Amino acid sequence: MSLAANPVVLWAAALVCAAMALRARREPAAACGRAGGRARAVPAAVRLAARLPCPSSLVRALGHREDEARIARAGLSDALAAPDLARARAGGALAGAALAAPLAIASPLLAALAPVLGAAGALTPSRWLAGRQATRRAALVRELPDLLDLLGICVESGMALDPALELVADRLGGTLGGEIDRVLRDLSLGTPRAAAYRALVDRAGAPELAQTVGALLQAEELGAPLSRALEGQAEALRVARRQAARERAARAAPKIQLVVALVLVPSVLLMMLAALIAHADALLGAV
Repeated sequence: MSLAANPVVLWAAALVCAAMALRARREPAAACGRAGGRARAVPAAVRLAARLPCPSSLVRALGHREDEARIARAGLSDALAAPDLARARAGGALAGAALAAPLAIASPLLAALAPVLGAAGALTPSRWLAGRQATRRAALVRELPDLLDLLGICVESGMALDPALELVADRLGGTLGGEIDRVLRDLSLGTPRAAAYRALVDRAGAPELAQTVGALLQAEELGAPLSRALEGQAEALRVARRQAARERAARAAPKIQLVVALVLVPSVLLMMLAALIAHADALLGAV
């Protein structure tokens, strides 16, 4: 059988052609710009999987009610919609199952890989989203003590809360600075302060930020001194960060010892054994 008539080659060529055709469906240049930059935050594989034609029943089955909240906590509300995430799961499942088809043609025993690859393709978008969510939450928690210090200094110097938040967000930047800017935009559009703060906590998904928001609301409602509360929270966050670093170091020590025991010690013993074998003639002759 010639190479062109090989069904595995034909399957592979068909998949490559389909991928190239779907990749060519780009958005018009007029829709690029800022929205295009946000869309680039989504990996090309996820965007491609979301464009694959899938049965609507499969898309509905792979959708979850928590998708909107997860997307918001990952910072992708403007770049990814919950239906698109469900379609990406469905497209990943179909792509994984399609990849198993050439293997099944080559060997019927490999047909069992189809459900495995399909499940892996369906789980890949969720795993990516969970990783991005965890990375963003870690960035928010890491930047929070600096924001509290700057905000405490501004408030203690006599600035009002909203101008202090604007100044701190401009100086701090980063993920948390962008979230503070969004809160200030919501407040300027007439959103109640409590609702804007609760939306910030929901988007962040970090209990540490919820404590800061509680202090801000308490200071506004009761007139409590805000600078001391912010200073105490910043110090508590730094202490918790140091403790977490110590715990990670303590967990890493047994792993390092295991690597030393399984890799370094046998390699040293093999080197010693090789040296003994290389000089066996001289040692035995001396005896």
